[in-house]
Amino acid sequence: MKKALLFLCSLIMLGFIPVKAQKVWSLEECINYALENNLQIKRQELNVQYSKNTHNQSYFNTLPNLNGQINYGRNEGKTIDNSLEVPRYVNSTYWEGTVGLQSSVTLFGGFQIINNIMKTKYDFLKSQSDLDKSKNDISLQLALAYLQVLFSKELLEVAKSKLEVTSLQAERTQKMLEVGNVAQGEYLQIKAQESNDKTTVINARNNLDIAYLDLTQLLDLDSVAGFDIVVPSNIEVELLAPLVQIQDIYAVALETMPQIKSAQYALKSSEKELSMAWGQVSPSVTMSGSLSSRYSQTAIDRSTEPPSEEYPFKNQLQDFYYKNLSFGLSIPIFNKLQVKNSISNAKLQLNDYQYQLDLAKMALYKEVQQAHADATAAQEKYYSNVEAVKYNEEAFKYTSQKLAVGLVNSVDYNVAQNNLINAQSNMLQAKYEYIFKLKIIDLYMDKPITL
Repeated sequence: MKKALLFLCSLIMLGFIPVKAQKVWSLEECINYALENNLQIKRQELNVQYSKNTHNQSYFNTLPNLNGQINYGRNEGKTIDNSLEVPRYVNSTYWEGTVGLQSSVTLFGGFQIINNIMKTKYDFLKSQSDLDKSKNDISLQLALAYLQVLFSKELLEVAKSKLEVTSLQAERTQKMLEVGNVAQGEYLQIKAQESNDKTTVINARNNLDIAYLDLTQLLDLDSVAGFDIVVPSNIEVELLAPLVQIQDIYAVALETMPQIKSAQYALKSSEKELSMAWGQVSPSVTMSGSLSSRYSQTAIDRSTEPPSEEYPFKNQLQDFYYKNLSFGLSIPIFNKLQVKNSISNAKLQLNDYQYQLDLAKMALYKEVQQAHADATAAQEKYYSNVEAVKYNEEAFKYTSQKLAVGLVNSVDYNVAQNNLINAQSNMLQAKYEYIFKLKIIDLYMDKPITL
């Protein structure tokens, strides 16, 4: 008895423990989460950072370099001993070293450094456009998966409603069978239809689970558990609302689509690469300078009389201190035709990028045409299915009334009911297909993807 009371108290206490609410995701939250966490997007962001570093380095290339050098080593062998009355070669072991700084800078190099700065800038902008293209692609994929979940949800509700109506009809038919108003065969047909409707509900629920799985996999979530989406309060679309004209969509897309910008930046980068190739024809002017000194155990201090073999390290560095400043002029005369071929290849590459830009514009126009045609077809399909649902609802209502007074049998009733359910399913599919096509047009019109 005590154990039973303890168990009951535990259940009561558990009822007061707050349960953590599951996360409900809107389409905007799904897209934002994917853009922040998708691994392909992260890889593209790394490429953008790499291009940015390369561009920054092109600025630093205008600065002079500066390098230090220290050499210190042990030597063994014959050297001239100047301390002897008659200098001669003797075997000796001694230490010596040098220390110095060197610096050089290109004063003029055919504007190659300036053109390289511009080239890396366009490469950086191209990488950003490629990143934006990837973001657009993942956003559309998420929108499609999100709408598929909404479609599956509504389809499941339709299947449940049909099962509920069929179950009520089965109960009513059973009561009529018990009083002898209907034949047993009609009752069995209704029960068979009820079983089919249960199977339809199971299939619809499985399709919804798969739609959830597809969406969570796009988000790279570990599990579907605790995941749900926001069902918009008003997701209806206007019937026969006029679509934006193809030329208007294309005009906006041409200015905003990242694939076009990417091709344009690639072309500009190629133009600067051609300028860099022409820069190799020009003479280059460099300036270099150095500071150095040296030390050797065999050095003799000749500033004293007589010359002294005691020559301190500090004094040697001061006495052997050396400065140099020089200017160099390099004039290309013949380099095995490398410059000529470099210019020729740069021209070919420039023409290729021009073709790529033209192809990108042609492909975009075809995509806009296709998107407009798909949206128009989806709009008409949705309108047609709305009409079909309207008339099938009237037909089903009329058949239900006739069944109630015994003018039709259960077979006619099931046919009318199935026709209505099929019409509703087709309308839902057409609706979400139309919504998705409209989102594609929104993307080309530089509008955010929202519901």
